[in-house]
Amino acid sequence: MLSVLRLRIKRLKDDVLVILLMTAMALGLTSVFGVSFNTYRPEVVVVDEDQSPYSAMLMNELKQNKSYKFAEKGMDEAVRLVEEGKVLVALQVRKGFNEDLEEGHKISLGFIKIKDDTIVLSLQEEVRGIVTKMAGAIRISELTADYVGSSKGLADVQALELSAYKSTMDYWKYKNPMKITSVVYSTDKESGYDSMKHTMIGFTLFFSMYTMVFSIGTILADKQYRTWQRMMISPVSKGAILGGSMAASYLVGAVQMGILILCGRYLLGVDWGSSILGVLMICAAFVFTVTSLGLMISAFVKTQAQLGAMVPVILTSTSMLGGCMWPLDIVNNKILLFLANLTPQKWALQGIESIAAHGAGFEAAVQPTVVLLAMGALFFSTGIKVLKTE
Repeated sequence: MLSVLRLRIKRLKDDVLVILLMTAMALGLTSVFGVSFNTYRPEVVVVDEDQSPYSAMLMNELKQNKSYKFAEKGMDEAVRLVEEGKVLVALQVRKGFNEDLEEGHKISLGFIKIKDDTIVLSLQEEVRGIVTKMAGAIRISELTADYVGSSKGLADVQALELSAYKSTMDYWKYKNPMKITSVVYSTDKESGYDSMKHTMIGFTLFFSMYTMVFSIGTILADKQYRTWQRMMISPVSKGAILGGSMAASYLVGAVQMGILILCGRYLLGVDWGSSILGVLMICAAFVFTVTSLGLMISAFVKTQAQLGAMVPVILTSTSMLGGCMWPLDIVNNKILLFLANLTPQKWALQGIESIAAHGAGFEAAVQPTVVLLAMGALFFSTGIKVLKTE
């Protein structure tokens, strides 16, 4: 087995550039996509046709939301920008907005858009919440001004009303009537979705799979050049030959994942959480699973050309299902979520992200590791069985 392992490692010299290219692509795409997702702020144009104090206050409230970039334009300019796709949506504050707020009438705002998406729908809910808050603050300020003005005989009720309105809005800002808190036990780290971490983990898993599958696929080259047949009749056992090939592929995958983890930590500043041991354990199980998957695929196909045609389809589709390209939290289809459970990427991603992004400890690595080892054992036994029948 050791002699086969040394032989496989020596042959890897021809594939060093490919391994380095895959590693560089993972790091490059992670940095580009991760930074883009973290800094992306869609631009929204506001058309203020009312030009009133309350429309100006609405604009100030909108600018408090740092998820969007708001700019005030005229109607013709806003329509042109939306049509050309330079902005997602334009918000139209129609004439009479100030009067409708003061009189308690139904507020009518316009949205100029080409299509609906999650960003536009989120903006509509944000605007609806701000207007509702403003309307409530106006009612409170009017009642406060009337009561204080009548009881103390103050003449400048309008100034009092404006002061009460500002106080009410400040109270909403710093002491919202609804407060949502979350507690993560066994950790002091901040938790939540981090696009940089998700992208780093997903691309690390995705690109490392290519290297592992193609490295174990050297069995097909041995078959093509009749080396495999000569090895089968040599004194070396079949188990030793397969074990050496598996060990070489496992070593390549482990080294590549280790490089990606270290580069993510020290080059991109990715915090891998409080349990690096749990992350490494999941990665070790994932490498075994993918190596076994490569062995099984190599057992079914006949040539490296067939392997090269099948592997991108299999790995890309399962990576998409497993959540490497986007978080599974945004997927609602039960069939897709069920299929995701059948992919090793989903379990590895879930375990690593629980530790790195959600503040979980070593215990979060146990279930994904067990599932990955079970998948790997199934792939390995299937591949061995097919190879033995040849």
